[in-house]
Amino acid sequence: MKYNFALMLGVFLLLLVGCHTPTVDVGQKTAWKLHFSDDFNRSDIGGEWKVCQGDWSVKNGSLQGSGCIISTRGFPDDSWGFTRLEYEVETDANTKLGFSGLGALIHARPPEKFSQNPWAGGYLFKFGDSTNTSNKIWRDGKEIATDSNMGTLIGTDNVHRIILENDQGNLRFIVDDKLIMECKDNSPFFAGKDYNRVGFYFENNAKVRNVKVYIKRMDDRDMFL
Repeated sequence: MKYNFALMLGVFLLLLVGCHTPTVDVGQKTAWKLHFSDDFNRSDIGGEWKVCQGDWSVKNGSLQGSGCIISTRGFPDDSWGFTRLEYEVETDANTKLGFSGLGALIHARPPEKFSQNPWAGGYLFKFGDSTNTSNKIWRDGKEIATDSNMGTLIGTDNVHRIILENDQGNLRFIVDDKLIMECKDNSPFFAGKDYNRVGFYFENNAKVRNVKVYIKRMDDRDMFL
């Protein structure tokens, strides 16, 4: 009898655990879904990117160059434009330090939609280097946030991990796992056909590796919270 009771109790506990539905924090990173990635493990730029200005190439697993380059992979309309861009960047060891003009775009416009410079559409995140430590966020060519007291972030011949987010209008700028800037845009861009690309805008030569783009779809509940 004792054995049967213990067995029944064990079965009951297993059923209880199996039927339990954990509470999900809708704000955690698991809500982000990988849209596309690029490791640049090839010999040419390929059809995923369009050079808008400057000189770009692919070599040794990195996208290299200066100017402006924008992805050709748009976001689906039901992603609502909530976007997370992750990548690694390295400045050229021969670059003369000054304002590096290293920047990345989320919600950039397709080239055929440009009404002005290609980096002036969507959100442009720019960070300073060893002699210019101003970090900025631009929206459609107008500065909406700046922080001039962050200290040195970028040096030559060092690899840095960058994360840029538009999460329901919460713009986050993360360098080497440290949140360096955050601001709120009360009218954030949605995806659709006009603000649905990512890209890079470099005034000096740099290398980009391991690009990952994440989105959120309309079926994710935190869209509506």
